[in-house]
Amino acid sequence: MKQLRQAGLSLSPVAMERGWGAEGMRILQAVASHHRHAAWYQQISRTDDLHLQAMLGDDLRSVAPGLARLAERLKAEMAAAGCGVLVPSLGLAGLDAQTRARLVYALCACIGRPTATDFRKSQLIWDVQNRTPLASSAQLAGVESPAYYATFSEHDREADYHSDTQYYPMPERMVLLYVMEAADCGGGVSRVSDARALRTELDQATTAWAYRALSERPLPFRVPDAFRTSDSPDAVQATLAPVFASEPAIRYRRDTLRSGVALFPEHADDEQRAALEVFEAALARSTRVAEFALPRDSLLLLDNHQALHARSAFSDAGRHLLRIRLRGDEPEHGQAPYRLIERRIGSPAVPASSLA
Repeated sequence: MKQLRQAGLSLSPVAMERGWGAEGMRILQAVASHHRHAAWYQQISRTDDLHLQAMLGDDLRSVAPGLARLAERLKAEMAAAGCGVLVPSLGLAGLDAQTRARLVYALCACIGRPTATDFRKSQLIWDVQNRTPLASSAQLAGVESPAYYATFSEHDREADYHSDTQYYPMPERMVLLYVMEAADCGGGVSRVSDARALRTELDQATTAWAYRALSERPLPFRVPDAFRTSDSPDAVQATLAPVFASEPAIRYRRDTLRSGVALFPEHADDEQRAALEVFEAALARSTRVAEFALPRDSLLLLDNHQALHARSAFSDAGRHLLRIRLRGDEPEHGQAPYRLIERRIGSPAVPASSLA
């Protein structure tokens, strides 16, 4: 419990007050009324109508007050702790996979506004599981390939500390992870670091230059291929944004940064590269961290603007999490200097907005 608190996490042992049986059917009916293909959670997709998005949350709160109270409690506990809240058991373990996923989605719709996992399919629930059997031989060998750039949720290797969608102009405020099946191999252990402590440590006399370099000037974060807006096979994209800002307070992922700097070197100078090394050293020695295994049916709700999270490698092919990203009241589009840039391999970088 102490370790969780020092990382800005709250432990919430109680899920639904009366269990899901009292409201479960009404919840599923409300979801089905808003999503035509809701019988299969992988087909629950985004609508661009913000009014219709809000209506699902309103309908759920009216027919499932217990669900609404759970959502409000989780939001309040996350806000009080600063970085997130952990629920060891949501009470869904005995249900089938499709029902569990739809009920988790309904909870998310009461917490915030679920966002699309990618620009093409627009599905709202992302399966976090090893996809390396579908990857190229270069990926399996650990070789960086411009042809496909995988994100952490697609492989079984270690996932270093990061914030989600750091390559978006404005990352979502919240990220929810729900464990469908935990890894039996002992791997896939979660880590959370309170990024507020990193800002405080760097904003000191000896390292203030590094803090300024990472907050006043943007760096290129490469966009993983699953989230690219371009269909061109030889296109690479990056978002220009600072590591530290007022909102989000932090955005970071080492591999998207390193790849972005390598592909768009004109957008990073020696001082920024040195500042990244200072930041990463502070992150490595930080004590404001928590490490824990997420069991089956557990839930982790993170403030994606305040916390960094990581995961150890795993070998169990059955490990399966659901990830749903949620917007709160943050703006969806960032302001300058946030912008998307794109280049074809071997071509000069140009703003993506200027491409035909």
